[in-house]
Amino acid sequence: MSESTLWLLWDAFRARRQGPAAIALRQRARLAEMVAYARANSPYYRELYEGLPDRVEEHAALPVTNKKELMAHFDGWVTDPEVTIEEVRAFIANPDRIGEQFLGKYIVATTTGTTGTPGVFVFEDRHLAAGSATLPLTFWTWLGVRGFLKLLGRGVRIAGLFATGGHFVAVVGSARARR
Repeated sequence: MSESTLWLLWDAFRARRQGPAAIALRQRARLAEMVAYARANSPYYRELYEGLPDRVEEHAALPVTNKKELMAHFDGWVTDPEVTIEEVRAFIANPDRIGEQFLGKYIVATTTGTTGTPGVFVFEDRHLAAGSATLPLTFWTWLGVRGFLKLLGRGVRIAGLFATGGHFVAVVGSARARR
């Protein structure tokens, strides 16, 4: 399956045309895949999900965790044993590396810590593509088909207010897009 932003956008439009039942079916299948992957590849989630059924299709069945808990168990939480909190912290200590790949395959982004616990998250380019695909869908929903096409015809300019000076997700995504 292709995971480009354009493909993901097309896939999302197609899903919306199929209606709420098809979207719910897709969501349940994807959740089941993610839970199975986490169980197979993350010691933290393997233990957390120990008492759950083999296939989980409803998010309400999942035990709640939080950023503080995840950061306390970072090395057991991640699904790639090559990724350690020590290596990630060394990587994010250098602001010149914002937007670069970590270990040649991952993106690292941090949160500002406004909840009291700064978060460090490691993901792949395909996750940025999925996030990018949601923006046009949001405008489509707000503006309708005619308004969306009108906006595209005029050109799109978007302003945003983002934290800077670190490996924050918006800064990292912007740096990746410029490459």
